[in-house]
Amino acid sequence: MNKLVLRALRSLSLVLMAWSLQANAQSELEIDEVVVFFRTSAWLDTTRDEWHVPIHGWVYEPEASTVRKALFEAILDSQYDLPVTEDTQANFDHRINLMIADNERGKRIVVSIAGRTVSLPASGVDGHFETTIVLPAATVGKHAVGERLPLHAVLAADATRTFAGEALLLQPDGWGIISDIDDTVKISNISDRRGLLESTFLKDFSAVPAMATLYTAWSAQGASLHFVSSSPWQLYSPLDDFLLQSGFPSAALELKSVRFRDKTLFNLFKKGTETKPAVIEKILARYPKRRFILVGDSGEQDPEVYSRLMRKHAQQILRVYIRNVGNASSGDERFTELFNGVDRDRWELFDSAETFLPVELSCCADF
Repeated sequence: MNKLVLRALRSLSLVLMAWSLQANAQSELEIDEVVVFFRTSAWLDTTRDEWHVPIHGWVYEPEASTVRKALFEAILDSQYDLPVTEDTQANFDHRINLMIADNERGKRIVVSIAGRTVSLPASGVDGHFETTIVLPAATVGKHAVGERLPLHAVLAADATRTFAGEALLLQPDGWGIISDIDDTVKISNISDRRGLLESTFLKDFSAVPAMATLYTAWSAQGASLHFVSSSPWQLYSPLDDFLLQSGFPSAALELKSVRFRDKTLFNLFKKGTETKPAVIEKILARYPKRRFILVGDSGEQDPEVYSRLMRKHAQQILRVYIRNVGNASSGDERFTELFNGVDRDRWELFDSAETFLPVELSCCADF
């Protein structure tokens, strides 16, 4: 057998071996470990006719630690006069258990997406795994469900569980909404520490009136929706469930990375001026031809963050809308200074979403 034939056989053997390993690949999960896929938004490279699809998720082991739960419960009761009652016990247990869950490091999740099997990078110390895969547009088109591309974790053949996610397929052109969550679409009382803790860990989540109707109307006119919030990633599932059940359109969420065992715990207390600009600019960079409206509230730093971004990205950010959560006025020094020199019709302080209903986005007519 000559050398060329031997080389061909070796190459074929390696290909078959690789195919076999890939075909038999499955996620490295124990029976008590859970995977959450965060919804993402993909972007299209029209020059190469390829979709860039972010995959981001979290691997954790539920932790029902009675000691840690009791500590949280005692702090809420003794320092904030927020006892856990029979009515709030279920919310407290669910949300605290997510916050104290054990992050699983070094786990390799294998996903099935667009007819392919892909092994993702190993999860980090926070249990998160994240990557972006590139897929031909034709392939994505064959497997997309409307404007969504589904994916799921590949598990053992006899597994009874499923872990699924999706990426939203956003076209390069168009417009979108980048929105805060707390006190913008969800009542959180973020300026009041006691009220914030109560709404986060004890009470049922409550939607700001008419905001879901407003966002649905914008979505019906072709808007994409992106939520950027200071809430921790651990609360992604209850937050996403709340938003969908309240009637908000499907959206990618960008939350805050927090671990209770290292210095990232202090990320909870970082101001929005430190955390939000980079996240919002990442969205702007992914969709350079899209135009955006930024929606936030007056309770914290959304006006400061948005006014600076509007000046820096004047061609991409068309409007800034700020929900008034106090007794502020658009003539207050805070707003006149922040938006000094900005056309008055490009920003608005509003008391109710009904201000915008019925919605016609004449600002975007030049698209």
